[in-house]
Amino acid sequence: MPFAKIYVVRHGETQANKDSVIQGQLDTELNETGVEQARRVADALRSVHFDAAYSSDLVRALKTAQIILEHRTDIEIRREEDLRERFLGDMQGTKIGVGIQARVAAGNETVERGEVFIARAVGWWKRAILQRTRVLPPRDTPYNILVTSHGGWIMTLVQTLIRSRKARCAPGVEVTTCRNTSVSIIDVELGNEPATIVQFGHVAHLAQELTEMVQTNVDEAVVDAAT
Repeated sequence: MPFAKIYVVRHGETQANKDSVIQGQLDTELNETGVEQARRVADALRSVHFDAAYSSDLVRALKTAQIILEHRTDIEIRREEDLRERFLGDMQGTKIGVGIQARVAAGNETVERGEVFIARAVGWWKRAILQRTRVLPPRDTPYNILVTSHGGWIMTLVQTLIRSRKARCAPGVEVTTCRNTSVSIIDVELGNEPATIVQFGHVAHLAQELTEMVQTNVDEAVVDAAT
């Protein structure tokens, strides 16, 4: 049995998602579909008794967390800048196009450097999960921690943990697309055992029409190209 289960949820849809606009750290809000997606994931997670919650301080992630926890008045959502999406500089607010790979490859000094972004994500994981969570008193059931963030951030964290052998995938689990309000679950043990990714990008809680709204994650694609 793991010491803690970390539920990592991507925010719901925004109009920028729908319009293929690069957001990065633009503070965009959920659209109607995004609110409905957040309600669906809230229903799916209602049986999980969360002990703590963290969210990016950008409103699309924070609102998603608030909807998930609207029945839990006893939990304060910790708003953390380190959970923000990668800062994408002067590409923010522009539409992705066929030349995006070339634009990124050519270099852009306004974009948060890949190594800085990775260090920010992994640094947060070490502080919030490996340090704060692991010092909680032992108990018979795992601690449940909610984290709401962004597609590029989630993919970067998980892929970096895997590459550094700080995490491994459970049998049958593949790290693929991170859609709006997808749920990934990471089991954390005490000691130096690697974490286990037991679920990634799960969207079974969404109706088909909600999963088909946005087939690709623009920010995730740009972050991948810029890393």
